[in-house]
Amino acid sequence: MRIKKLIRFAAFPTSLALSACREVAPAFGPNIPFARQNAEEFFYSVGSRFTNIQRPQRVLHARAQFGHYALTPSGVYNDTSVWLAIGPDSARLFGDEGVFSVDRYIVTAKLSTTSPDALTESREIVRLRRLKDNDYEWFTNVEVALGRIEANDITDVLAALLAGGEGKTPAAIRANYTTGFPRTVAAMGRLFTIDTLRAAPDSDGATTYDIAIKLTPDILKATMPYYAAYIDKYISKGKYRITLTDKTGARWFDAWAANYYMHFKVRSKGGHFAPLEGAVRPMPEALTIHVDLSMKILIFTVGWTDMTGDFEVINTPHERGWSMHFVNEPEWHLPPTVGYLLKSSLRRPFQAPGIPVRVSIRDNPGAQTILNRRGTLVVQESGIVRFLNRLSGTAVGDFLGPSEREANRFNADAFRALRQDVAALLNSH
Repeated sequence: MRIKKLIRFAAFPTSLALSACREVAPAFGPNIPFARQNAEEFFYSVGSRFTNIQRPQRVLHARAQFGHYALTPSGVYNDTSVWLAIGPDSARLFGDEGVFSVDRYIVTAKLSTTSPDALTESREIVRLRRLKDNDYEWFTNVEVALGRIEANDITDVLAALLAGGEGKTPAAIRANYTTGFPRTVAAMGRLFTIDTLRAAPDSDGATTYDIAIKLTPDILKATMPYYAAYIDKYISKGKYRITLTDKTGARWFDAWAANYYMHFKVRSKGGHFAPLEGAVRPMPEALTIHVDLSMKILIFTVGWTDMTGDFEVINTPHERGWSMHFVNEPEWHLPPTVGYLLKSSLRRPFQAPGIPVRVSIRDNPGAQTILNRRGTLVVQESGIVRFLNRLSGTAVGDFLGPSEREANRFNADAFRALRQDVAALLNSH
C-alpha cells in the first residue's frame, strides 16, 4: 500500500544518520582511492535523484493517477492519457527514465528494456494487468545507477557501521559522528534528533544498540513548512513495528515508531549481526518479518497487526539485498463504520502469488552497479477496498506537490552533506 511509502519518507533519512561514524568511510572500497571514488559516485548519484526534479506533465499526471487509484485500478486501467503501451496480454505499461543534468534531475516518459548505463541514470516500469473480474495486478520495477561500487562494498560499509560503535561509550559514539560528520548532523538535525543512544556490551563480546530518534517538524517548518506540516498530519500520528525473527523465535532486528519517536534495536559482534537475546551466532539467511502498522487519516484510524512474511538475505558474489514474500493475511483494524462490509477482498493480496518485494544492489564488472527495487501486488476491488483507497489516496494526494518538493530537497541536502563529510574523511587519510 502507498501508506508504507509514506513511512519510508520519514525513516529513510534516519538511516543516513546512523551511518555517520568515522570507520564507515574507508569501507566504501578495498583501499582509500577506490573508497573515495565509490563514495563520491554513490552519494552523488543517489543525491542527484532528489535534486530539483523536473517532470513533464505526462509523468506528473501518471504519478497522481497511480496514487489516486492504487487500490482501485479500474479507474486508471482504461485511461489512455496515462499508459505508453499495451502488452500482448492486455497489460498497461508506463515507464520513465531520469538523469541529472547541470543542476536538475530531468525525468522523461519512456519505456526502456535496458538497465541504466551511466551515473545518475534511473529507470522505472509500471505494469497493470487485469486478471479477472475485479482482480488487478500491479508490478513495479525501479533501477538506479550507483557508480562502480561493488555489492560486497555495501556489506563492508554496514559491517563497519556496526563495528564502529562496539566497545565505545555512548558519549564517544556521539563525539565520533558529530566531529566526523558535521555537515550531515546539521542537515539531518532540522528533522531528526538522536534522543537516546545506548551501546551495551555483554559477556559474549557483543554490543546491543538501542537508539531513539525524535522527529522535530517544529524545527523543520522554518525552512520547509509544507513537509513539516505533512509530517505533523500523517507521519507523527502513525505507529509501526518491524521485527525480524528466526525459526527459533530469536529476534535479530527490532524497530518501532510512535508519537514523533523512532526506535531501533540491533546487536552485533565484529560488525556482524547477532540475535538480540542468547549466544552470538551467524545470522541465518532465512528469517521471518513481522509488521504492525496503524495510521490516522482524516477521522479514521486504519491498520493491521502481525503481517508476517518470509525474509531472505540475498548474498551472492555480485548481489546483496533482501527478498520478502507476504502470504499470511494480518489482523485488520478498521473503523466500525466499515465493519459491515465484506472483508474477503482483503485476503486477495495474500493469496497466490502473495506479495513479493525485492530490494538489492547488483554489480556488473565494467558497468554501473544497480540499486533495484521491484514488487507485485494483486488487489480485488470491493466496497471496503474502495474505502481504504480513498484514505490512502488522500494521504498521497496531500504529499504530491509542495510537500514532496521539500522532502526531496531535504533528502538532497542530506546526501550532499554525507558526500562532503565522507570525502573530507577520506582525504585526511
